Amino acid sequence: MNIVIVGAGEVGRYLAKILSQEKHAVTIVDKDPVKAQTLTESLDVQAIVGDGTRAGVLNQAGTSKADLVVAVTDQDKVNMLASHVSKQLGASRVILRLHDMRPLDGYEFFYKQALGFDVVLSTEVLAANFIVEMVRQHHALEVESFAEGRVYLRRFPLREESELTAEPLQDLRLPSGVLVVAVNRSGKMFIPTGEDTLAVKDQLFIIGAARDCDAFERMAGETAPWSRAAVIMGGGSLGSQLTRTLSKVPGLSVRVIERDPVKARLLAAEVDDSVMVIEGDATDLDLLSEERVGEANVFVATTKDDENNMIACQLAKAQGVNRSVALINKGSYTTVYDLLGLDQAVSPRLLCASKILRFVRAGSPATISVLAEGKAEVLELLSPFPEPIKVKALGLPKGAVIGAVIHDDSVKIARGDTTIHRGDRVILFVLPGTHEAIEKLFRD
Repeated sequence: MNIVIVGAGEVGRYLAKILSQEKHAVTIVDKDPVKAQTLTESLDVQAIVGDGTRAGVLNQAGTSKADLVVAVTDQDKVNMLASHVSKQLGASRVILRLHDMRPLDGYEFFYKQALGFDVVLSTEVLAANFIVEMVRQHHALEVESFAEGRVYLRRFPLREESELTAEPLQDLRLPSGVLVVAVNRSGKMFIPTGEDTLAVKDQLFIIGAARDCDAFERMAGETAPWSRAAVIMGGGSLGSQLTRTLSKVPGLSVRVIERDPVKARLLAAEVDDSVMVIEGDATDLDLLSEERVGEANVFVATTKDDENNMIACQLAKAQGVNRSVALINKGSYTTVYDLLGLDQAVSPRLLCASKILRFVRAGSPATISVLAEGKAEVLELLSPFPEPIKVKALGLPKGAVIGAVIHDDSVKIARGDTTIHRGDRVILFVLPGTHEAIEKLFRD
């Protein structure tokens, strides 16, 4: 595909890296000549230095013949205008990335017709929905669903109370409907064999039906019920979006701490009466104690200040909060969060990139999800094999594992003896570097 990316920020750079590795013809447009040069020197992409809202610049980038244009700068108005001009120039498909979807409320069809975009993605809405799923899906740090919601993939840490660290995986009596597809140990991701032994603080990736995942989590040391109280730090665009979404979850009480008195009053006026908005600083220990934040099940820091988010999450954990979730604006901070022992870092930009990759690959056999801040992928492929074949006979490359097979309307968690028939949907968990080999294996 010929793909034009407008914006060389975190989303644009990540997309350029992945899509160029998959042999797409990628051109990136950005005003910053340093960013453009860095990309052309490190990736197999072309770069145009210029304003992505100008027809001449977009035409030079090849927009008129582009199969896809993705507008992903950090400015909503720039993305909207770039989308409109690209469509007018003849781009086949256009994806518009926005931070704030509120201007489109009730008028999305009008804007779609006027601007010409095919898909609009909001980083705030994606992040809010992702966090809500984590809150609702018990203790998992990351949740994805596949096969129309019949298969879940969850990530969570092994607690000291876990009964899973005494023996190798092959000797553990695990729920039959669950498979451990990967382990993140001290920042290093690997796919375990039956001979591997799990360790406390390992982050496990499991795949299975919801009830089986719940049973596995109890074995991993998670005994508390799902979140009944949530505290949100920050009433900005993401914080307010998350507040509105969480307030609709039955049985969940929501409190928001916002230091800006104007933002606090505006948020209090627009949310449900059941939501308590507190004016104050969530890094103030006296305030956290006074508001009994430690009694909450989950604390979510949503400000644009990564350092403040980290500090607030650490203080909330010290107060007794069961889980802390922090927004990250700088991708380089992902490792810092792991080192500090914080439960979950959420990057709205990488969530957006994941959704865009799904759309890009919609025309191929694979449907993709990007997990663990880009450290792993989930593929869904159709079996091309003319005769039934066992999973163990496939010869999968190192760094790939089949998690589930959907045959007709039946979902099976994959084992070595699981049979794959032609036309079956196969869900795979893969580490970086294996994507090309897997697609070659599943090619007709």
